[in-house]
Amino acid sequence: MNAISISILKERAMNTGAAIIGSDDNLTPIDPCRTPVPLKPSAAMLADGARAGGVTVEVAWRIYQAMIRAAS
Repeated sequence: MNAISISILKERAMNTGAAIIGSDDNLTPIDPCRTPVPLKPSAAMLADGARAGGVTVEVAWRIYQAMIRAAS
């Protein structure tokens, strides 16, 4: 990414209210309506999700994968 495209990306983010994360070489606009999450949840995240949903860890993992696919 060159300096011109970085400037354009920053300007667009400022105009839309989106946040930007990353270094100058790899800037990514973030939709203010979404929260970044890991593509692979930790064992604790899966265990808590399974307990909250009353399902097995395997089912919680499949649900998590489906949500990631739906968001992309």
